[in-house]
Amino acid sequence: MRLGFGCLEPRAAKFFHSYGLLVAKYPIIFLITPILVTCFLSTGLFGLEPLSDALYLYTPTDAPSKIAVVARNDGNILERVFSDELKHMEQFVRNNITVEFNNRTWSFADLCLASPDGRCANNDHIQLVSRLFHHGINITYPTVRLGDKSAYIASALGGVKLAKGDAGENIIVGASAWLLIYQLKFYPNQISYISGLWEREFKSQMDTYKTRAKHISITYFHSQTLSDELKRNAERLAPKFIGAFVILVVFSVLCSIVTIKGSGYIDWVVTKPVLSVVGVSNAGLGIASAMGLLTYLGIQYNDIIAVMPFLVVAVGTDNMFLMVASLKRTDRNLKYDERVAECMADAAVSILITAMTDALSFGVGTITTIPAVQIFCIYTMCALLLTFAYQLTFFCAVLVYYTRIEEQGLHSIWLRPAVIHSSTSPLNVKLFWLGSRPPTLSGGSAGTVTSTSSVQSMVSSAKHQHHCTATSFFRNWYAPVLMQPWIRAIAGVWYLIYLALSIYGCAHLKEGLEPANLLVDDSYATPHYRVLEKHYWHYGASLQIVVNNVPDLRDPLERLNMDRMKFYDHAAQYIYSDMSQPWVVDVVWGRNNQSEHVIKTFRYMIGMRDISTTTKQTEATNTFREIASRFERYNVTTYMPLWLFTDQYALVVPNTMQDIVVAVACMLVISAVLIPQPVCSFWVAVTIGSIDLGVLGFMTLWGVNLDAISMITIIMSVGFSVDYSAHITYAYVISKETTTTARVCDALGDLGWPVAQGAMSTILAVSVLSDVPAYMIVTFFKTVFLAISIGFLHGLVFLPLMLSVFVGCCSSKKVEPQTDPRKSDFVGRY
Repeated sequence: MRLGFGCLEPRAAKFFHSYGLLVAKYPIIFLITPILVTCFLSTGLFGLEPLSDALYLYTPTDAPSKIAVVARNDGNILERVFSDELKHMEQFVRNNITVEFNNRTWSFADLCLASPDGRCANNDHIQLVSRLFHHGINITYPTVRLGDKSAYIASALGGVKLAKGDAGENIIVGASAWLLIYQLKFYPNQISYISGLWEREFKSQMDTYKTRAKHISITYFHSQTLSDELKRNAERLAPKFIGAFVILVVFSVLCSIVTIKGSGYIDWVVTKPVLSVVGVSNAGLGIASAMGLLTYLGIQYNDIIAVMPFLVVAVGTDNMFLMVASLKRTDRNLKYDERVAECMADAAVSILITAMTDALSFGVGTITTIPAVQIFCIYTMCALLLTFAYQLTFFCAVLVYYTRIEEQGLHSIWLRPAVIHSSTSPLNVKLFWLGSRPPTLSGGSAGTVTSTSSVQSMVSSAKHQHHCTATSFFRNWYAPVLMQPWIRAIAGVWYLIYLALSIYGCAHLKEGLEPANLLVDDSYATPHYRVLEKHYWHYGASLQIVVNNVPDLRDPLERLNMDRMKFYDHAAQYIYSDMSQPWVVDVVWGRNNQSEHVIKTFRYMIGMRDISTTTKQTEATNTFREIASRFERYNVTTYMPLWLFTDQYALVVPNTMQDIVVAVACMLVISAVLIPQPVCSFWVAVTIGSIDLGVLGFMTLWGVNLDAISMITIIMSVGFSVDYSAHITYAYVISKETTTTARVCDALGDLGWPVAQGAMSTILAVSVLSDVPAYMIVTFFKTVFLAISIGFLHGLVFLPLMLSVFVGCCSSKKVEPQTDPRKSDFVGRY
């Protein structure tokens, strides 16, 4: 064995050899115990309550229900035909949408967030503005003035077309949309529950009502929309996971097929399709156990974790390939217990390293400050570790039984004696009953590979015991062609193009998870966000400014400071312009230490423009907060619903970079332990950085933002990068060949097919997500696909060429080759 785990590798191999003998002696214990543990931990799933609070996980939600009404055919929403239909819709919402609770009918009037005088806030301004327009009265914008009263309408009237009045003021000549808000009470708890029922009835009724609207297009949104849509995302994944499971089972069964040499018929003794099914199912045990355990520990589940099983099953399947391939490399003359022991010594350390690197990459992800990413990483890390534990116990025990069955020459499915191949055998026997027998125990020596010449691997990853067409392809055709000077030159040009495109993509990186991207593509709320983006975020979006620690406003100096703090000159005018107390709910009165009646806290609102892009939104957030920070003693707070989105925009880049740096540092430590040559560890680092650069750059070119979803996969790609770089590099370093071309042929001959097999199984597992009509799920597929395909390209093309050019053959003097002819079995997750 040539597994380079430094001084730890011999001890680990010896431990797992002894462990394999222990499992072979008491397989029933190692078979039943994981099943019982899984059954116990899975009971935690009964208490699983998905956390779908988008405010906590990704972004905020508001208490109001909102309706955006847009004039059809680019009409003017202020014209009578549109305003009349809008008035009917307003009456429908207020009077016709009701719910039953505790033998009482509840309408909007019963649940509205009323003003101090007990009246529900209404949308009378819509009809007022429309009537002014009908009568040809000039309507100023963004503030409408009637005598000594005024009202800010820019946040309600969208798509406005303006002209200049005689005095240079803005006059409305047309508009496209109205935004209506219906404020509901969400306290106390009983009223909150009823308001939630009303919101759901509101959505149901509006689904029908909008189809009857002749002149207006209606979009709507309520406080539970984002949570409901996150649940819909998760619900669509359940059937997809079944599809992924079936695909991996079929792929694993095909990879397990071994044929009788010279005949092409399946050897049903060595071929173990049931073992492949168990190997894929083993990951299911780890997933169920992890979810149940974390539920018992109080780690809340969120709906994005629904994509976690796709990753865990893929990684678990790859590790199963490795264990089965290691078993096939053992001498069939050995007793079954010794074969299992050699298999464990051969494969378990490799799987351990892979499990540690993959789990560690997600462990690093738990230090992020974005809850959705943190929770996902916790669940995935736990599932990977438990899947690894079950591979060493449950799957190893099943492997013991099937090795015993093979030793007895029994059919791997029907458990009856297989038939030795004969030209006179009937066709049905040739197809379904043929099997090989191991040579006599005296005819071979332990550890040799010549005693199994009676079988030929069809698509398994065994590299030396059976002649593999795929292995031969990589060793004897692909690698020599790759090392041709003109191919190396072309590959160098490709790499420069790859770097240029990656850097270009990174330079145009888009940050943040936009609200509409939390929805499924066919969500009723998606058009609503598009209307807001088109008609309201360019001009008029309102910002709330709260002064929590109000000074003594009788002091002229303090009033001067208040004036200096105002974000726009018209803010004071907004507060004091209307003598009918429109801002009564925006001022909190109290008494000071002298029991004088004073203002304790007040709030006002201003309008903003040009915040339709994430960059502009982030700039606005930082600007207003910077101004507020100048008056720290007043404890000024600025808020609008987009603020929490912009908080995520500001956090996602530093969080991603922090996680990448920490994860890469951890991977480099592992690489340094695994690979004897420091210069080779350097090129492992270069490859990891190159892969991550490509993932970031190409995901941007593919229309993917850097957000909480893509951040998860970028963290994961660091772990996958080790699989594609460290193993190829180590195989190159320990090769006994004396030329760079021969070393590359040796390394790719050993690992080319396992790398391809692992990449295919992972891509197959996530390919079922490619057509899910949801940005979050498709983003997950795209980033996983990029991480695997770019890593695959580096492992099979760029890295071997880098090693041949920059490392050469100098490293061989420092590595003591081992005598085991099976060569390196350190193929990580392959």
